[in-house]
Amino acid sequence: MRIALLALTAIGSFAAIGVTPAAARDYPFCMRTKYDGDECRYPTFQSCQWAASGTGQTCFQNPALAYRPEPYFEEPAPRRRTRRPPGY
Repeated sequence: MRIALLALTAIGSFAAIGVTPAAARDYPFCMRTKYDGDECRYPTFQSCQWAASGTGQTCFQNPALAYRPEPYFEEPAPRRRTRRPPGY
């Protein structure tokens, strides 16, 4: 009985933690490392340059994302202005 209660408590505590897996993300900038490997984990060009400063490494745009079409966002309809009644 104790083992069942202990197992139920353990399962309940792990379920209450609410751990979710990390979402995959494509970063737009990469850095070429010393051994000709690419680290594509920089959200801005400046952050890549900051990490590469003083090491002789170079930053470039992620080739997997360089030629991807921009997402299409439909422009919202223009807002109509209402006229105030005369004498307002």
